[in-house]
Amino acid sequence: MTSLRKACRNCTASKRKCIIQVPKCTRCAQRGLQCTYDLEPLSAPVAQLKDTPQLTWNPWASEAPGYCLLRRIQTRPGNIDPAICRPGHESTLEVLRLGYQSVQSLLRSGKPALFVHSKLQLHGNHNYLEPLVKSETSLDYEGFMRLAKLDIGALPIKEALTALQALTIYLANFALDGQDVEGFLDLLVEWSQALLASAQTRMPLEHSPWQTWLFGESVRRTIVMSYALAMAINSFTNGYCTYWMFLESLPFDRRAGLWVAESPQAWIANAGVRHGEEVGEQLISFHEFGQSHHKPGDDFWGDSFLSLVAISHGSMVAENTCGN
Repeated sequence: MTSLRKACRNCTASKRKCIIQVPKCTRCAQRGLQCTYDLEPLSAPVAQLKDTPQLTWNPWASEAPGYCLLRRIQTRPGNIDPAICRPGHESTLEVLRLGYQSVQSLLRSGKPALFVHSKLQLHGNHNYLEPLVKSETSLDYEGFMRLAKLDIGALPIKEALTALQALTIYLANFALDGQDVEGFLDLLVEWSQALLASAQTRMPLEHSPWQTWLFGESVRRTIVMSYALAMAINSFTNGYCTYWMFLESLPFDRRAGLWVAESPQAWIANAGVRHGEEVGEQLISFHEFGQSHHKPGDDFWGDSFLSLVAISHGSMVAENTCGN
């Protein structure tokens, strides 16, 4: 598989080590530089900053099969490229069930969910997740349509985060109910790109290290899971993992125990430090995490996001594979 760049443009041009963070790597943040991550192969030339604007990569432009989210499936004949997903395979729906179906119930019980944390403070902002958390009945299609008409680019970043989270939950549940959501995948990708753009320039100043970390990790996980959803639906329908290259490059904090912490004290203790300011961020790409060694039975402190990434990336062999 083609290796992706693991440094921003500034660090690549300066031949310096890049400590990847969102919205800026450590070196760019210290120097007040614009920070842009390329999504090109290592063999591609480094473009000049003035020649290539940020966030111009369009995931829809790539139709070639890629490194598949569902390559863990062992029922596929050996002579078929694992990068190609069989359309209509039930394993896609199983990934959706594992990844998205429990989000609402966990939030209602006050527990951290896959990509939404119940303890993230969003006071004073419109929270588009609230109707989904409060409702224990079937999803409101009219509420979904009102949500889909939002101009996410005009929203403050906190509202944009909850809007994308709500859109992702709606589409995942509709897909599990057998509804056709392909027509909304463009919108899902558009909103994900808008949130990523906002994260590069408009990250809010939080009141504590824990809340700052929670918000940053919520943005990262939401973008990962929105692209994973779009890729799963696309592979189920067409047999192609359209978004693989972008998904593989997306970062998150791999430290098990931090996301499941429900208090700043537990968060600090699970990080193995003495003060919140020492926790920081230790980011790893989807690809790098998937390629790292995991043992069957690893539960990552109960962090379902890390478990799902490990399983779906194919780096951890599941004991119960899908049937023929």
